Amino acid sequence: MHKYCCQNMLQNYLDHIIPVPKDFNVNPDCLYGLSKAEFIIGLNELTDILKSIYLDMIQSPDEYGLPLVEDIECKPFNPKAADSKNSSHRLISLLHTLVQCGELVENQLVINKKLFSESKQKPLYKFTKVKMILDKLGDHGFMIEDFNKKAGSTEFSLSYLDSSYIIPVLYGYMKQTPLKKQALFSLNYFLAIKEEERPANNHQLIFSEYLSGSEQEFYLRLNEAVLAEGLIFGTSDDYSNISFRREYLINPKDKTRLIGCFSDFGKLKIFLRLRHVDHYADYIETLPERVKQIFQVESNCHFCQESCGYQNKWTLENKTYTMCGYQQYFEIVDYSIDDIKYYSEIVSKEVESSKVKRKKT
Repeated sequence: MHKYCCQNMLQNYLDHIIPVPKDFNVNPDCLYGLSKAEFIIGLNELTDILKSIYLDMIQSPDEYGLPLVEDIECKPFNPKAADSKNSSHRLISLLHTLVQCGELVENQLVINKKLFSESKQKPLYKFTKVKMILDKLGDHGFMIEDFNKKAGSTEFSLSYLDSSYIIPVLYGYMKQTPLKKQALFSLNYFLAIKEEERPANNHQLIFSEYLSGSEQEFYLRLNEAVLAEGLIFGTSDDYSNISFRREYLINPKDKTRLIGCFSDFGKLKIFLRLRHVDHYADYIETLPERVKQIFQVESNCHFCQESCGYQNKWTLENKTYTMCGYQQYFEIVDYSIDDIKYYSEIVSKEVESSKVKRKKT
């Protein structure tokens, strides 16, 4: 955990950058004079550069002009905290805007100054401190020319001297990827595949490349069990900055998320957002220790108070636990197939408790 909100958001992006495979079906519209093999090499190089820049931004956020709002202030609906978190988007937002305002000339990106000046005012994720970020790009191998030249200058350029692939790959990728795609922030390779050629559901993609056989089986069996309990998908399989995400909801109207499944660096992570553990704590006490242990934790946010409507409280084996129900989740730590029946029953009890609460209110 870092001191500032922006650092933690950047760390999240850094941790979830997906490795570029040795071969995949590159969208021809991304190539811009490169062969498929050259594009893949260049995307690997660009991904490594992005990792290096993110690490630098985490270590020296002030040098990139990022708002230094301490993480302890990152409570919901805090405008300063939101600004600090969103500032982590500035790098990619800037690169995307440069590409949209420029043309690829050999291995240089030539940017129209007037168009850039107009466009930078209204990007999806606003960026400031442009000169600071461009100067820092120079520390990572990029060369910016004529940005400060005023008299008669209508263009400036961005180049990368150590590789002839970087700028064409950056240009081809950004041209084909709308900024609203969260995956853009990690340069995920599957956005360089034609949309109609991507797996219809990326179970296939993620399972084949990132998850072990035991994790695949656990997820699929849990998926069947919770759907049988009446849960619904909150999102479709999502190509996000996290390699795979699926959410399960109890009620589509109030969007109560009960389960979140993520594939993170080849490791499956499953979180349960349970708000009524106290209603079925007696059942949890009968479960094996490997299941029970995930409920024997305390995790409160900086703003949890006795009066907080999101705070969870439950008692197991004569010990009372509390957890921030807004920000914290129970994480499954042991993917034993034998435990599916226990989690299925927990889900059933949580759904029933939620229904009872809605009736009372």
